[in-house]
Amino acid sequence: MKPLNEKLNLNGAEVVIESDLVRVRAESGLVAASRTISTSTEVTLELSGPPELACAGNVLSVFSAGDFLHVLVVCGEQCGDRILEILQLAVREVTSALGLLAEILEPRVTVVSMPGDGGFSAPDLEKSLRLSSQRLLLEGPGVEELLELHGVTAEAMVDAGMELVVGVEVTDELRERLRSEISRALGDLNVCVLLAAALHMEDDIRRRRLLGVDLTDDPAYLYSDEVIGMAVANQVAGTKAIFNFKRYDEEKPGVIGELGPMVDDAVAGLIAGCMSRLFE
Repeated sequence: MKPLNEKLNLNGAEVVIESDLVRVRAESGLVAASRTISTSTEVTLELSGPPELACAGNVLSVFSAGDFLHVLVVCGEQCGDRILEILQLAVREVTSALGLLAEILEPRVTVVSMPGDGGFSAPDLEKSLRLSSQRLLLEGPGVEELLELHGVTAEAMVDAGMELVVGVEVTDELRERLRSEISRALGDLNVCVLLAAALHMEDDIRRRRLLGVDLTDDPAYLYSDEVIGMAVANQVAGTKAIFNFKRYDEEKPGVIGELGPMVDDAVAGLIAGCMSRLFE
């Protein structure tokens, strides 16, 4: 693929794209926001792959997805005083466009504008991000990474599993065997798909992407979460695991009790299935 070399001017902000580098310059100075906020006359971003870019009004969006994702938004307006607001809007729009969690995207999005308290066009920002992301193909995070974002580490699952052990001494060997069963189960495509469904559904509900769906209080008439949990348990260890799932769903030991209404049952099903295999 031929390297992209392009030069644009956004109302006084000069953007130069040279192969895997993007440089933004402005005589009036620049304000940049990502993990931190900084000011300078030039901002340089090294891309991890070929860029996809689109302009709408005075807003330029650049997406690059090589080893990891980069998103650069350049606002050709004097709106640096509102840089955090623009960053939050950009993260929200990219999250919606790509279907990735905001927690993963936030450190990978950079917004640049010129100093000042002027306005900016939110519709132009949204349009440029949509257009530049259309042709982008991403390798999303793995299920284990998504679980860890919810605090569900392998060690936390082992701790939760051991809490309901009765009649048997909990030893380091037993914990290691459970850890091995969890690792084996997470290698099962069907288990991963069921867990991913619960994770993404909960994120969509929490961020109100599904209108009319509010599971804040985990209503008693909600049972689709248990359907997923039972399906995970059954996939891991068969029918016997469904009965074990009921114990973990009701008791909610350890990390299970800290999770939302969709993910808690999915994780309970995973742990229950692995525990059933441990003692079969």
